[in-house]
Amino acid sequence: MKKIIEAIERVSMWSGKASSWLTLPVIFVVTYEIIARYVFHRPTIWAVETMIYGCAIIYVMAAAWALLDGRHVKIDLVYERLSARGRALLDSFTFLFFALYIGMMLWATTKYAWRSVAILEMSDSPWRPPLWPMKVFLALGVLLILLQGIVKFIRDLHFALTGKKL
Repeated sequence: MKKIIEAIERVSMWSGKASSWLTLPVIFVVTYEIIARYVFHRPTIWAVETMIYGCAIIYVMAAAWALLDGRHVKIDLVYERLSARGRALLDSFTFLFFALYIGMMLWATTKYAWRSVAILEMSDSPWRPPLWPMKVFLALGVLLILLQGIVKFIRDLHFALTGKKL
């Protein structure tokens, strides 16, 4: 069990770090579009969609890493006043809501991605980039966050019940 947990955590970290490298090309595209639009008065068609897709991939593929690293939003006013075991117990309880939400999201995004791949969906813009890879990344990112959430739940529940880290 511990090897599976560690493997999922390595994948979460790797996907976050790998997707973070997309930040540099996205910054380049944003800079290019700003210069083209405001200096040369020649906006591009492709830059906006490229920025949106790049940022979306970064966001969704780094979400599991953020969960692993404890970077998601919490209500610190209440959360920080609890003991470590109290926080673990609260996180174990709220996992039910997390799992329901992310599970439904995984079902929807997977269905959405399969349909898009089946028809090799393209954007409706004049540039017409393929949309299906974006939808596959979306489903994959949601799967990764669900797996990382399950790992967090196992670790939190173990700590809440035993007082020892897994």
